[in-house]
Amino acid sequence: MGDLTNLAVLALGGNQLTGEIPPELGGLQELWDLSLWGNGLSGQIPAGIGGLPNLIFLSLEENHLVGPIPTQIGDLQNLEYLGLYDNQLTGDIPTELGSLQNLWYLALSYNQLTGTIPADLGNLSNLRILYLGDNQLEGEIPSELSYLSKLVDLEIWDTQVGGEIPPELGELSNLTTLYLSNNDLSGPIPSELGALSNLRELYLYSNQLSGNVPPELGNLANLTNLSLWGNQLNGGIPSSLGAISTLGTLSLRNNQLTGEVPPELANLNSLTILYISSNKLSGEIPEQITNLTNLEDGNAEGGGVDFRWNSLTSDSPATIAFLNQKQRQGGWQGTQTIAPVNLAVGAVGDQSVSLKRAL
Repeated sequence: MGDLTNLAVLALGGNQLTGEIPPELGGLQELWDLSLWGNGLSGQIPAGIGGLPNLIFLSLEENHLVGPIPTQIGDLQNLEYLGLYDNQLTGDIPTELGSLQNLWYLALSYNQLTGTIPADLGNLSNLRILYLGDNQLEGEIPSELSYLSKLVDLEIWDTQVGGEIPPELGELSNLTTLYLSNNDLSGPIPSELGALSNLRELYLYSNQLSGNVPPELGNLANLTNLSLWGNQLNGGIPSSLGAISTLGTLSLRNNQLTGEVPPELANLNSLTILYISSNKLSGEIPEQITNLTNLEDGNAEGGGVDFRWNSLTSDSPATIAFLNQKQRQGGWQGTQTIAPVNLAVGAVGDQSVSLKRAL
């Protein structure tokens, strides 16, 4: 093999390479693009990669790499892209990554990383993409992430991160995706998130969030997906959500929401999914719900609505027929938990109580 000391690009992604990454790559001082993604590479990431002063693009995702992320990667001051997702990396996220001032893409998802999210990542002033999902991270989401003014996509899902959602995240004015699902987050949903005017997707499902659904979320005029299911939210469904004309999915199921279904939801002409099952909602379903003609049919995968396990009623044949057509898995009426009325206690036994219709 000839002299490779002047090699600038080594792009071998999407092949069937196996074995370990040669530490000798650390001697390619002119290298600016090292792309080894989508192979079967194993072993650890050589610390010598941190000695490549011109490296801009480091793509090692979708391999079988193990061990820690070398702290020396924090020395790559020209690095703009760091893709390490879908490996078997362990250990903490190095605080040294916070010195990569030119970095715009940082993807560490689908690993086995532990420890907390370093507050130092808030120093990455050019960062646009931050993927940390599907790890074993713990602690809280650092409020310093609100300093990432150029951030477009923030995804911290399926980890053990807990504590409250920092209200400072509402300062990320360029954010289009906020994905914080399947964590141990608790406390209220910050009303400040209603200031994220460019947000298109808000995923907060499967946490331990409590308190009301902030009416300020109705200000998210570009939102297409609002998924808050699987929490401990209470109070009513804000009528302000009916102002989000772009909304395609609204999932509030498996909470403790009370009150009636707001008729304003019938203004959501783009809605294809409306899931509000397993709450404590009550009252008459608004007849205007039949205006939601874009809801998926019940025979489609999933179905367009899920109204089961509430105390909802309807006397409108048109509403009943519409919901029967759209209800996932059918049978929305038979699953309502409406308390019986006009009953009185009859005979009382040792292990039983009989009920009779009151006169």
